[in-house]
Amino acid sequence: MAPSDYKPIIRSSVASTISWRLVIGLIIWIAASVGATAWVVRSSLNTAEREFLEYGEHFHAQLRDKLRANEAVLYGFSAFLGAIPRDDHFSASQYARSILERYPHIYMLEVVRRVSRSDLAAFTQQMRRKWHRNFEVRRFDYRGEREWAPLQDKSAYYPVILAEPESEASRQVLGLDIDSLPGLRSALTRSELQGTPSASESFRLVEGDQAYVLFRPIQNAPGAAKNGGLMGDTTYALMVVRARDLLPVQSTLNPAIGHAASMVIGGSATGLFALTPSLPPPVGSGFFEPLRIERTLDDLSQSINLSLERRIGISDLSGIGLVTVALASMFSLTMLLGYAGSLHQRERRREEELRAIEHLALHDQLTGLPNRFLLLGRLEQVLTTAQRHGTKLAVMFLDLDGFKPINDRYGHHAGDALLREIGWRLRQCIRDCDTVARHGGDEFVVVLTDMRETPDAASVAEKILLAVAEPLEIEGEILHVTTSVGIAMFPEAGSDAETLLRAADAAMYEAKAEGRRIYRFATAGVSAPLAS
Repeated sequence: MAPSDYKPIIRSSVASTISWRLVIGLIIWIAASVGATAWVVRSSLNTAEREFLEYGEHFHAQLRDKLRANEAVLYGFSAFLGAIPRDDHFSASQYARSILERYPHIYMLEVVRRVSRSDLAAFTQQMRRKWHRNFEVRRFDYRGEREWAPLQDKSAYYPVILAEPESEASRQVLGLDIDSLPGLRSALTRSELQGTPSASESFRLVEGDQAYVLFRPIQNAPGAAKNGGLMGDTTYALMVVRARDLLPVQSTLNPAIGHAASMVIGGSATGLFALTPSLPPPVGSGFFEPLRIERTLDDLSQSINLSLERRIGISDLSGIGLVTVALASMFSLTMLLGYAGSLHQRERRREEELRAIEHLALHDQLTGLPNRFLLLGRLEQVLTTAQRHGTKLAVMFLDLDGFKPINDRYGHHAGDALLREIGWRLRQCIRDCDTVARHGGDEFVVVLTDMRETPDAASVAEKILLAVAEPLEIEGEILHVTTSVGIAMFPEAGSDAETLLRAADAAMYEAKAEGRRIYRFATAGVSAPLAS
């Protein structure tokens, strides 16, 4: 017997209840997981930024301290030179060497004297006689061919007359005309006019390193003789600073950070150093903005722009934080799915209970067949379909012959077993689209749909009579029972459920009166009251 289209009394909303609760739970879980991950990422980025700023402050402080030390050393050097006798080459060299030992970041200390064109020859001879045997004022082309060149005729020259520490590099610069170098000439002129320290733009040393020069005029000490000695009256203390010596110790540099600095002179900048990170860019650096620090040290005579940059990658994110968030997310998702599964099981049990209640309300408890209430509902449905399509249907009313004696003799349990067996046999005699129901006691009703001819109902009735008449073995006893069948055809015997049932009931009593184990068709207009 196929399931009927008859709507059940109770409909479960399990799917909708589970779905909206699960959706809300998943939304909350996603929001919490994303929020926690974002917090870990933001916290990690803040930590990286704080550490980068601390590193930048430390680097800036170290650079600033070296620049201040440069000015202090140059001031002391120039003051010392102004206090000693003008020909005291030994004292000047000794002082310079002691300073260089204490400040290893200073590349070289030099002394430059202004020599007029008329005094150049005499000055050269005096330098060769007293200080340097092969002394000669020369010009060096730093920007062109980078080689020594003949002097140009001009009113004054500014040769280097002392250079420490003593080395091959310092001996090569002796006699170098500072005024022949454009970048150094402008710094020398500013220092001469202002009487204060002045830094040159950066340039490349003969060795290839970037450097700059800090100038300071030498002031004669009170009471010192003028126009005397090789240092003369117009002399300058020079400090050559190699750019890479301004950097902290290599081991303290962060290999993930790029370091760059430039000397700013008159609004234009020339590069001092540019150290690219020695480590490759971190994985995922394209997803994050690099961290940058831009500082200008302009409160000194050495105005320097400092730039630091650090790339941020996935490795900067807190591994412990991400693992904690991942574990918490998986745990919460497991709990959520567990709750959803538990809720689903509860709802399924509730649905099964409701279905059981519904089944009890609509089916006979003994045989499992539809009861009188469900029978009426299905009969109304098939009648509507038959009226719409103009087809026939048959309603059969069955009453068992000889059931009461069996029930009285063998007991109710035997009678119940017999009714169950009869119900099963009836279901085997009809199609899936038909219905068999227990009407009450030992009465059954069969509804046959889509009947083309009246004889079709008769053949089903004969099949039922034979099936019921088969012997039954119950508790070792062979029992025999038959049935009488009344048939009411739609639309001949009636057009509604109650009329058809009454007509079939009347036809069944007519069959019993004629000898039982037979069937009879209902006569139009003839019906009997249904048993309550």
